[in-house]
Amino acid sequence: MFASRGYSIDQPLAVAPRDLPNTFTDIAAGTLLANLVTDAFRNATHADIGFTANGMMRAGLMRGKSGVQTVYDVFAVAPLGAGIVDSTAGSALVTGYFTGLELKHLLEFLLVDNPAHPGEYFPRASGMRFRYDPSRPKFDVVTAVELGDLDRGYKQIDITGKDPHLYSLTCPLYLGLIVMAIPKYTKGKLGLIPKNKEGQPLKSKVEALDDPRHDTPYLLPPPGVTDKNSVATGVGNGSVREIKEWQAIMDHLRGLPVHGKGELPTIPVDERAQEVRAIKLG
Repeated sequence: MFASRGYSIDQPLAVAPRDLPNTFTDIAAGTLLANLVTDAFRNATHADIGFTANGMMRAGLMRGKSGVQTVYDVFAVAPLGAGIVDSTAGSALVTGYFTGLELKHLLEFLLVDNPAHPGEYFPRASGMRFRYDPSRPKFDVVTAVELGDLDRGYKQIDITGKDPHLYSLTCPLYLGLIVMAIPKYTKGKLGLIPKNKEGQPLKSKVEALDDPRHDTPYLLPPPGVTDKNSVATGVGNGSVREIKEWQAIMDHLRGLPVHGKGELPTIPVDERAQEVRAIKLG
């Protein structure tokens, strides 16, 4: 599974100078890992936005004695789901295009916290910053969405539905199937149609089903058929292949700067790496 993308299970990738926990109930503590993961997605596909939810990340990166993070350690962060053509473990990355209002609806859905699993659905992003006020009515807590980053600066986008401009968003396939079903989960209250770059709806067919949370705390992705045009691909061993979620993170770590020849890159944990991209108001 790893060899097809140039990795081996015990291969060292980077050094973590401190723990990068995945603590759902402590949004601030989990920001280092969330920013690292979503930055990796955006770098892998060059989309406007790299996106995930807390619950998609299944483990943190613990420093241990040496700080060295191996392929096995990183895979534990993103083991969920499978690909489309490559059915081995780990979701492929998929990319869809959304209007500003649809991005707001996506955030609104994930910001509705589940008391049985607090913080598990909390949205995480790269290339996007948003402001939200939990005291506002359900499905209307997001007050502003900005696109950009610390290097280029952020620019506020229209979230009223008046601007038809489309923005590309990359996320794991496992989450993408849930995103596709948001209108059904919310009984039409949150409209959202993933599209290709020409603005045509992706040809995925998601079967109608009721919100499964009436009998389980977990929000499971509905069964469906994925539009292969939405799948992020790269070239490896002379052939085109899907970009796995875990692969994007590993590639990102391996591309970090090193201080000396033969040394491993160090995962940044500075103020920049801890950038707050979900700004809570009130």
